[in-house]
Amino acid sequence: MTIQLSDLARSDLEDIRDFTTRTWGRAQWLTYFRQIAGAFELIAQNPEAGMDRSLFVPGMRSVNCRRHVIFFKCLNAANGAPVVLRIIHGRRHMPALVYYDDLGGI
Repeated sequence: MTIQLSDLARSDLEDIRDFTTRTWGRAQWLTYFRQIAGAFELIAQNPEAGMDRSLFVPGMRSVNCRRHVIFFKCLNAANGAPVVLRIIHGRRHMPALVYYDDLGGI
């Protein structure tokens, strides 16, 4: 099964790349990106992986990747494939997020 990224998740990934390369350099970004890609692979192979986040959005799940939380959901619009909705830093106060708006209004 393939995995897709929402526009917001792509933007999150670009922000993570920019911050990581600016702060720790390109080599650290490549190391971190491999870890994120591994998390994407886990999600693609097992869409039931991670923590159930249905309290916020029905059917949404999350997995942790180092200091970030990857939110995803299997969507009919993607033929039932998992779609990464957001990649949020773990320091962000999760209960304060307005999930419906912040996750692209799914």
